[in-house]
Amino acid sequence: MAVPLPTFVTRRRPDWDALQALLTRQRTGRLGLTELRTLDTLYRRAAADLAQAQTFYPGTDAHRFLNQLCAQAYGAIYQPPRERWASTRDFFRRDFPATLRREARFVGVSAGLLILGLLLGALVVTLEPRGAELLVPEGVRRYVAQGRMWTDDLLSVAPPNAVASGIATNNLTVTLFAFASGILLGVGPIFTLVNNGVLIGAVGALCFREGMAAGFLDFIAAHGPVELSIIVIAGGAGLMVGQALIDPGELPRAQALQARGREAVKLVVGCAPFLAGIGVVEGFISPGHLFPTWAKVGLGLSLGALFWLYLLRAGRTDAGAARVDVPDAMASSRLR
Repeated sequence: MAVPLPTFVTRRRPDWDALQALLTRQRTGRLGLTELRTLDTLYRRAAADLAQAQTFYPGTDAHRFLNQLCAQAYGAIYQPPRERWASTRDFFRRDFPATLRREARFVGVSAGLLILGLLLGALVVTLEPRGAELLVPEGVRRYVAQGRMWTDDLLSVAPPNAVASGIATNNLTVTLFAFASGILLGVGPIFTLVNNGVLIGAVGALCFREGMAAGFLDFIAAHGPVELSIIVIAGGAGLMVGQALIDPGELPRAQALQARGREAVKLVVGCAPFLAGIGVVEGFISPGHLFPTWAKVGLGLSLGALFWLYLLRAGRTDAGAARVDVPDAMASSRLR
């Protein structure tokens, strides 16, 4: 005859907690041989408890919790170790684009904030000429007053590899700040996105007003679509962090931040190689007149289209083929 559920949970809970602790350690590092043996033993005991729960306590929190716990332990014990290269390949082939598609609403809001900044900066400089004195850096205004692009001297001052390195560092700083400042309840990403949009919009409007629109387009065409896309994605990641703090839902705020932060980090890490690559384009191709404007425009549009085609399509077939029905389980260890 089955014992009451509270008695069953009280008796078996120490083994379940020990198994959970070993699984946590296994995910964050390696276990010793003795610990692996203990893990296997505790898994077998939990499997027996699961069978008992399925028989005597079906549909309870204890049943769901054990179902989840055994599934995690089975994966840790029987799944073969994955090579680092294979994990990296799978991340970029499936995890990164799939995460972006799941969190598209945050990326959409981020894009809206950047566009809002672009419009504000352009309108201020267009409607009030003196607005450029507030929004456009003095060095840029000085070049424009001379009828020259401030980017024309980049390659004469430093070699392309140094320019590309400096640009990549600056872009990385902006990207990381747009993400990390989400911890300020989402205010940081909002400021970063609007501020960058205002700057770009104001500079563009100033160049257009002074008859230098072609030169401005010539510089931003090759790298702009991908670079701005990455800033938008990083801003979306920062908004995810802020949303977890403002509205954690049913989870405690710390757990919500951990869960949402893990997803947000995937977006930032996924952007890293593309950020480095577009820094090369901005350092070697965008400045100067070595490449004609039409070639830069074609390159920029092609890179932007390929980037978003990858994000919107990659991994969809694999995800459908690999989908496995997994019973719902309680994430919390609180059992009734």
